Amino acid sequence: MRPARPEDKYALEVMIQARSDWMAKRQLPNWHSWGRHVQALASNCSGRFGDMWVLTENGDRIVGCTTILTTAAPWVWTGSEASDSAVYLNATVTDPAERHRKLGTLIAHWAVDHAARKNISYVRRDCTSPALAAYYEQQQFTLVRTVSAPGGCSSYALERRAQRITELKKWLSHGRRGQVSAAMGITQPTISPARRTFAYV
Repeated sequence: MRPARPEDKYALEVMIQARSDWMAKRQLPNWHSWGRHVQALASNCSGRFGDMWVLTENGDRIVGCTTILTTAAPWVWTGSEASDSAVYLNATVTDPAERHRKLGTLIAHWAVDHAARKNISYVRRDCTSPALAAYYEQQQFTLVRTVSAPGGCSSYALERRAQRITELKKWLSHGRRGQVSAAMGITQPTISPARRTFAYV
C-alpha cells in the first residue's frame, strides 16, 4: 500500500469503471452511483477528499484503493462517536478480475494495522447494502447500528478496533501463500500460481 498520486488518476478510472461495469452486469445495488462517479472517485488521488491509498503489485500496477477520512458521516455516527479517535474507510475499490484474491479484505486489514500505527483507536465504515455489511462483518468489523432513512433505504455503521497485525507486512512484502494468524480471525487472500509481490508502505 502506498499513498495515491495525481498521476494514478487514469489507472484508477480504468479500475473503478471495471468495477462499476462488473456490478452493473450483476445488477448489484448502487452500480448506477458508481458509474456516475468514476472520475470523482479517481480524483481522490489528488488529495482533494481525504487520504487515498492504493494497493499495487508487480511494477506498481494498481489493483485496489481506499480513501481514509477523519470526519464521520453525521447521519450514521453520533456526535459522541464523531469525537472518538477514529478513521473512516470510504470508496474501497478492487480490480474485479482479481476478486477471488479477496483484496478488499486485505485492504481492510491493512487499514486496521495502519490506524494502530498512527495511535488511532477505531476503523469505521458505513454502507447501504446489507450484503456488504455482512461482508464487512466477515472482516471482523462489528455492526454498531442500522439507521433507517426516508424512502426505505438503510445505512449500516460498522467499526473495528485498531490493532497491529504483525504478519501483514511480511506477507505483503513477499507475496507468500498461507494464512495469517487464525487467532486474529483473518483469512488471507488466495494467491494465484504466479508469484505476486505487493508494495508495502
